[in-house]
Amino acid sequence: MKIEINTQSILDLTVSAFFVLTSMTIMRLVIPEGNTTIFLLRGSKLVGIVFLALSVIFLISWFFNRNFKFKKKISTPNLKDLILVALPMSPIINYALINNEYLVASGFLFLIGIPLIFILFFSYIFPIIFSFIASLKILMISGLALSFTVISVAKIYNNPESHILNSLLVTQGVYLILSFLAVYSLYILDKRIAYIAVIFFTITGIIINFLNQSKDNLSKIQKPKRFVEFLDNPKNKIIKKKNIYLLVYESYADLETLNHYGFDNNEHLEFLENNDFKVYHGIYSNASNSLASTSRILEIDGNLSLLDRYYASGNAFALNIFKANGYKTIGLFTSPYFFGSSKISWDEYYPKESATKMGGMNITKSIFEGNFEFDIFEDDYDYKDYLKLKKKYLTSNKKQTLFYTHNRYPGHSGNSGKCAPDEKQKYFRGMKKANIEMKNDVLNVINNDPNSIIVLLSDHGPYLTKNCRNLKKYDVNTINKYDIQDRYGAFLSIYWPKDILETENELFITQDIFPVILSNITNNKNLFNKLKIERKFFDEINWSIAGINVFNGIIKGGMDDGKPLFDKRSYKLPN
Repeated sequence: MKIEINTQSILDLTVSAFFVLTSMTIMRLVIPEGNTTIFLLRGSKLVGIVFLALSVIFLISWFFNRNFKFKKKISTPNLKDLILVALPMSPIINYALINNEYLVASGFLFLIGIPLIFILFFSYIFPIIFSFIASLKILMISGLALSFTVISVAKIYNNPESHILNSLLVTQGVYLILSFLAVYSLYILDKRIAYIAVIFFTITGIIINFLNQSKDNLSKIQKPKRFVEFLDNPKNKIIKKKNIYLLVYESYADLETLNHYGFDNNEHLEFLENNDFKVYHGIYSNASNSLASTSRILEIDGNLSLLDRYYASGNAFALNIFKANGYKTIGLFTSPYFFGSSKISWDEYYPKESATKMGGMNITKSIFEGNFEFDIFEDDYDYKDYLKLKKKYLTSNKKQTLFYTHNRYPGHSGNSGKCAPDEKQKYFRGMKKANIEMKNDVLNVINNDPNSIIVLLSDHGPYLTKNCRNLKKYDVNTINKYDIQDRYGAFLSIYWPKDILETENELFITQDIFPVILSNITNNKNLFNKLKIERKFFDEINWSIAGINVFNGIIKGGMDDGKPLFDKRSYKLPN
């Protein structure tokens, strides 16, 4: 269909540019500060230049077309045009599918409802005002394209490898322009084609995400037989009923890895050793994110059959063993991030809220901010309150207690796919905070409960090498042992009370913690070998490190294929 370029068409484009500029300004006032407001500020400057240029062209055209008459008539959208709302809503539906574990019905309605109101206003209601002198259809589709781009900012920002010309702003601009051109071209050609195309685009995205989620979340049956068989063996009964303290420090790296970064942690390790802690060197986790790593520690299994949060919520094999032996389990976390839709089975836990109760609100906020941060659930929780509760539990000395906690420091990179200029310095500051916290924790327990077992560990590495994120698009031959340590390497130090002499077992991974504890507090010295998990990576290795794995401390694949993951180790490598 041929488009006639006349004064009215130029006016339509000019008013559309002014409409986008005005919308961007209003959006900046109502959207939380973040990547989206940065895009709107930078984008509005460019749109402002376009508006000025179009205004000059329109004035010239009007000068040569003195018979031109302004429209002077308000238009309203066709009801069928609401079908086009599926375009900007498609990222929202996909976000809901990806984050379904955080959502209950009210959270889902919040996640869908707020963006829908946002889209309806900027795509259908606000354009009516400008339709007095310009085409409603170009205004409406401009609003749809702008809404689609704004809601996609988080997705664009968190996938830097897909940035056009390695530029975030250019990619955002392409989203805006192409979505407008595609929908507008189809709309003026035939509305029905535009409707079908938008619906097809949305349904295709939903199906792809649904299939991916179904593959990731495929659940099998729990393994009650394993638990029953464990309890049926009288040798497995806990006879040394020590209090157990598991203190997890977020992304705390091994000494060798820290040396590679340029951080000297020897003084802190000397403090631990002087307080009778054994530091285990060369330890790694079989997973590279908090939930995947800690859930495997609690379940003592590499191949998990249910979602990670099921186990983190207290429904785990190791915890059930201690409960069956008269222990009280306590889980202390900095936020509800670790709690999903599963029943929370810790005997005592904090915080009481589930992530599902605040999931819709936090995810919606992150969408409009334009970035899915790993700590989105911590905004409403004061870390000082967490530390006070932690001290209370560490000094209470209640008998037959298993206390598990996961802190915030030193923390890992922002996982944006690009290292911040001060990424390492920020981590080093976090290490200093973590060391102070760890010293306080150690002294609190030892001074009040010296006959307990104290485990200090981390969940995974801090992601400070290469792009400070996953390495799925890197050439496998460019990935070295420090890149693997950086993602899977972990810290481990254990305080064994004087009546336990632990020298027999070779600890490779953090998931060896419960097997080694149980072998030392029961009459079954073979429990370590029976319970220990295969010493390899179980989570998304293709995503994290381009398919490289580590078997029994030896790297398989990549630049350092066949070499040990760590040079300094507390264990012997197999022959």
